[in-house]
Amino acid sequence: MTREEAQEAWVKVCELGFSNYPRLNRAQRVWFNLEPLSLGGLWDLYMNHHADRIEVIIEDLDYLNFSSLANQLRQFNQTYFPKGVPMGPDARRAQLDRFPEEQVTQSIESLDAEFWKKSRELESAILDHIHQTGIGKR
Repeated sequence: MTREEAQEAWVKVCELGFSNYPRLNRAQRVWFNLEPLSLGGLWDLYMNHHADRIEVIIEDLDYLNFSSLANQLRQFNQTYFPKGVPMGPDARRAQLDRFPEEQVTQSIESLDAEFWKKSRELESAILDHIHQTGIGKR
């Protein structure tokens, strides 16, 4: 199954995810959480509202056997958000501004560099997940 073939189902998953996230089943949630990640990377995740669900995203990465990426996020969170990842991009930016800019920049560059090395594998795993669960046909 290609992304194009699953587009109609993706639109339905997005509609449900944005309107009533708790109603997503596990298969839909994994797709909803990880698809944007596969397109925008880890840093982009923190700069939009998706990181409001970072713990679930980490769980979903583990679910698809991407524990190395999940662990990167855990480490980043432990370093920069030791009291928990703040809700909203502005609150996350404010927290990151408390650290030296060079340190944060290096951490971000390292985070994204490691992510992009695995991004094709993640994209393939998401497509496999869509196919195996049948959610792309709905």
